[in-house]
Amino acid sequence: MARKLLFISTFFFVSACVAQKCSDTLEVARNYKTILIFPENISESIIGNDFGFIADLPKSSGSKFHGRILKLYYDELAPDEKNFTNHTVITESGLVYDFILKLTKRPKQFTWYIKPEMAITNIDGVKKSTQNRNRSSEISIDEDKVKEVVPELSEKSSQNPDNSIDRATKELYEKDPMEYYRLRCYYMQFDKAKISRYFARLDNVFLWLKGVYYNQDELYFQFRIENKEGLDLDINFIKHQIATNYRNSSSNQRMELTPVFTYKQPKTVAGKSENHFVIVFKKFALDEKKEVVVELDEESGNRNLSLKIGHEIINNPIHF
Repeated sequence: MARKLLFISTFFFVSACVAQKCSDTLEVARNYKTILIFPENISESIIGNDFGFIADLPKSSGSKFHGRILKLYYDELAPDEKNFTNHTVITESGLVYDFILKLTKRPKQFTWYIKPEMAITNIDGVKKSTQNRNRSSEISIDEDKVKEVVPELSEKSSQNPDNSIDRATKELYEKDPMEYYRLRCYYMQFDKAKISRYFARLDNVFLWLKGVYYNQDELYFQFRIENKEGLDLDINFIKHQIATNYRNSSSNQRMELTPVFTYKQPKTVAGKSENHFVIVFKKFALDEKKEVVVELDEESGNRNLSLKIGHEIINNPIHF
């Protein structure tokens, strides 16, 4: 069934390529963001193989255009040199857009302005114009043409996807714990915050704790750095310590926590943007006199943040 769906999606892509000279192939890279600007707000974004390809969905707040903007990039830690997949976007009026995402070192085009006529259909059953219907009906399904437009598609689609959360098994944990952590972090990095309004703030720079999770023998700390200012935030270090929580006491002591795995901890957070990252520690617990202190130090600046996480959060993580 999955093969049939992929083939159908690819057929629509080939049709669009013939009519639009393959303008629906979007190049995506690790160190760049490919920006899609739609004519209306985005309702759904679906990536066929989301292991590697990442869609940064519209933020819940922002400028009057924020709901129309989608950002695409590739996981910087993924080992792939070549990769591609399909990407479907549905807008508020029900228009459905199909694209092919292709991994590249540097996109030839960074910003795409998507027009309504590029939609392949309407999810509510509203028919496209007669001109578009006739154009599609003139194209026959030709597997050789599919292979020509999307190399290696038949070979890749016939294989079971190896890069998925299903690989995060106990056997993988025992054999290759680093790969196990990476898979777990990859699939949780953009999860919605499970802790309400837990953050440190300096002016318009925020360090949010989104959640603390427990799995196998590790604790996963999920963070978000939000930089609402126009100046980039260059990070010197982010460190974690266990500290006593006695106020105004000279006996306060701190013990540094060493992560076993760090996923996407940023070195720079651009102005008017945000970054999500996950830090993994070996399991530990705190008494009521202890807390975890997370310190973010800005390089060549004074926008330093200190976030204190109480024992009640550390000792009651979310199991997954």
